[in-house]
Amino acid sequence: MKSITAIAGLLITLSSCTRVFVDNDYRYSNHFKEYKNYAFVDCQRDTNLLCEDIQQAIEYQMRARGYKFNAQKPNVYVNYAIYYDKLRYKGYDQPSLLNWIATEDDRSAYKPVNHHLGEGTLMISIIEAETSEVVWRGYATGIFNRNSSKKNYFKNIVRTIYDQYPLMASGKRFKKLPEES
Repeated sequence: MKSITAIAGLLITLSSCTRVFVDNDYRYSNHFKEYKNYAFVDCQRDTNLLCEDIQQAIEYQMRARGYKFNAQKPNVYVNYAIYYDKLRYKGYDQPSLLNWIATEDDRSAYKPVNHHLGEGTLMISIIEAETSEVVWRGYATGIFNRNSSKKNYFKNIVRTIYDQYPLMASGKRFKKLPEES
């Protein structure tokens, strides 16, 4: 299951024995190849530096995948939220996004999975501008722990979430870049 790969990658990335769960869900759609640019959903800006770090890390990940920022006419919007309390979330057991893109199986079924996410969840959503539907959502839970105060910790969390979104703006596979400084 893709969750096991995500957890192993996160543990190696963060070099920590603290449990952080990372996963993603996506809409069965063949529009992924059409997305070229993005904008952020307007949201109340938290004066917290954490939100600034997260938005900068998301911008870096979108640029690294070839997406251009276009506030006037984006193909997709990016939204993110930080949940400090426990959260119940209905996700889906799906093949990895790359496997699904390779087959574009129209018969793919959504298999719901109920998650009981712990305290401290970062959820990032990519929303198709034309339909206002969420086409991809990545999330990490358990993000507030003894490593939370380390430099670049939340940038690493965002990168690990985006490791679950392996597509470039052209729809081709994303090749990992060197670490962000």
